[in-house]
Amino acid sequence: MKLMCTVEIANRLNHGGRRKAQQSCLTIGRQSVKDDQIYLLLQTVANKKGTKYKVNNNIEKVFSNFVHEGKATIRLIEPPQDLNIKSDAIQLKSFLHVLKLGLSKKLNPAVLTLSNLNPKNLSNALKKRIVIKQASDYPVLEGFPRTTEELHLSGLQRRSFDRQILKLQGLRILNLSENQLTNIPHELGMLPNLQELNLSDNLLGKGPINKWSWMSGVNISKSLCLLNLNSNQMTVIPDQINKLRSLITLHFHNNLITTLPQGIGSLSKLKYLVLSKNNLTHLPGNMRNLRLSDLDISDNPFSANLNDNNAISGNVGVRTLVESAAQVIVRKRVYYDASIIPFTLVQYLDKPSYCMCGAPCFSCYVNRFMSINLSTIAQSIKFSGMAGNRILFDCYFCSTRCLKLFSKNLI
Repeated sequence: MKLMCTVEIANRLNHGGRRKAQQSCLTIGRQSVKDDQIYLLLQTVANKKGTKYKVNNNIEKVFSNFVHEGKATIRLIEPPQDLNIKSDAIQLKSFLHVLKLGLSKKLNPAVLTLSNLNPKNLSNALKKRIVIKQASDYPVLEGFPRTTEELHLSGLQRRSFDRQILKLQGLRILNLSENQLTNIPHELGMLPNLQELNLSDNLLGKGPINKWSWMSGVNISKSLCLLNLNSNQMTVIPDQINKLRSLITLHFHNNLITTLPQGIGSLSKLKYLVLSKNNLTHLPGNMRNLRLSDLDISDNPFSANLNDNNAISGNVGVRTLVESAAQVIVRKRVYYDASIIPFTLVQYLDKPSYCMCGAPCFSCYVNRFMSINLSTIAQSIKFSGMAGNRILFDCYFCSTRCLKLFSKNLI
């Protein structure tokens, strides 16, 4: 059995005698058909032949307290070394289970053959960056190395998402631009390390709106920093966009978007927002809470008509128990999905409006269009066809106090 991992070797007899962690292949098996002894073989790119360690009566202890985080340590008796391992948690658990069977002599050595990887295969197995430029080079059968951290599958005209990608627990950058994808699986949101996702030049706007649930994934909401959805024929931005709390860069250039979800103003880390070449006539009021470095809203038919500036709709009444509970869940960022609560409540929680003070509103609010100076939102602004740098914002207020306060400060 093979495990692609990072291994740091610590010599216990030499204080501070630690070797730098290296990408490695750790294999458990026997040296030959005639030899019943089980070995560990540790290979790296620098040491392709590898180093063999006996398993039987030679492992003092296996430290696995943090195996759920993909970390473990194998303490060897001879040589007196600790192998500090970092790997995919699921693969590491499987590897340690086989090792445990070997230590307890419950593992039949006849089923394991220890074969050295040749240099070419080892180098490929440890690759971190994979670029596929043409469909004929796509690894349909063998899949991608589990060590992959950067995967580029651009311009292949693929119509479906390859679910092999979901196995890449170390994936940080995923480029699926210039394909024909109409939806992304929910499980993508569970990848623990995905930081950059490029889905530009696809057909995601033609897919069903419920196929955006991947944005609600508990892991991607914490890790994703860049999302590119340029040129996807999108008419709406999914409400789940407000779940991606770590976003720094967000691109929606060249779509058919008419309005933005209110939650976009709750993305407190957002610095670069591109909305050019869409059909926007106004922006959400709580975008006033953003502090952008760059905002591109050029080539949109924004309205500067302030005739309805004083029109107020909605009502601030007594909040229901459902609304009060929903406000707490959204404000505390409590995770939820349809496996935990009824789907109707998921839909309810996914569509809050936001007061100018930042508080979520559901049915108890007042609504008013107002003019806000864009310079209060972004340092650098790219726009066209707007005088005085002011456009209409669709503003919500959770109380009459907020209405009076912000109306006085913004008009």
